[in-house]
Amino acid sequence: MCLVLPARVIAVNGEEAEVELHGGMRAVANLTIRPDVAVGQYVLVDRGLVLEVIEASEAESLIRMYDEIGELLDQADSLAPLAPAPLGPTPAGAREGAHD
Repeated sequence: MCLVLPARVIAVNGEEAEVELHGGMRAVANLTIRPDVAVGQYVLVDRGLVLEVIEASEAESLIRMYDEIGELLDQADSLAPLAPAPLGPTPAGAREGAHD
């Protein structure tokens, strides 16, 4: 699964931009698709590429949405731990549609 991340551009160096992601993490993103990016703008980054320039309000909305999804996943993990899968082959009589 790919996750497009909102980020703020903090520096532009030729065909690359240094961006700040949610939580303060920094990364370098390629500007081949959007070479017109400027410092201070918010962008969508996917696999190291700047895909689109977005408004700050849209970046904030995406960050809130990702945070909410993360909280829901954490809650689901704590409520319903996964049962381990059975080990070994299934007995012949227990298989669905088994015939003698």
